[in-house]
Amino acid sequence: MAINLEYIYPLIVPENYYLPGTWNLPHYNLNASNFIVTWVSFQGDGPMIYLTQDEYQFLTETQSGWEQRAFENLRHLIHDNEYFCTHFQQSAQSKKLAYIVFMNQDGIGSSRILLSDELEKLFPNGYLVAMPDRSCGFAIAKDASEHELNEVKQLIKNMFEEATTPMSPDLFNSSDFKLACNWAAPINQDYSDQIINEVITLCL
Repeated sequence: MAINLEYIYPLIVPENYYLPGTWNLPHYNLNASNFIVTWVSFQGDGPMIYLTQDEYQFLTETQSGWEQRAFENLRHLIHDNEYFCTHFQQSAQSKKLAYIVFMNQDGIGSSRILLSDELEKLFPNGYLVAMPDRSCGFAIAKDASEHELNEVKQLIKNMFEEATTPMSPDLFNSSDFKLACNWAAPINQDYSDQIINEVITLCL
């Protein structure tokens, strides 16, 4: 069985995607019980293909730590003229971030709310997450002002109503999407620091 690990990525999907006996989707259970993490592969604009149970088992038996590598692939999945995030809002009260948005060209922006190592550094006072569409993820500062929070809630609501692949109109605690294992830990810490610093520089 030939599987190119370079093009495998984590993907958040509704938990009802998993249908025992019908679609035994390999998955990881999140604290947000309505969602699970599964795995997909794609190259460029090619079709997104879900990892099968047999492929998952093969990788587990032959590629130690492959899940962490898939998260590292996600970090590096940045197209020309993109940063770690695609949009951001600076707080009106300071130069810190109010929220950031992932609407990356790859179409799996929502997966990036799983990158807790980077998000905890960008939002040292804590953060909330949202994913109105599979293609879009939000990370919002817990200490955002009431005005900023209302603004982003309305933005999320509008995006959910117009979503191509709707996920949820809700805000979630970051702990709901933080993995208990080390899969989301950076393999290349220097690269992780680089993409964090690029976002921070945008706010200066």
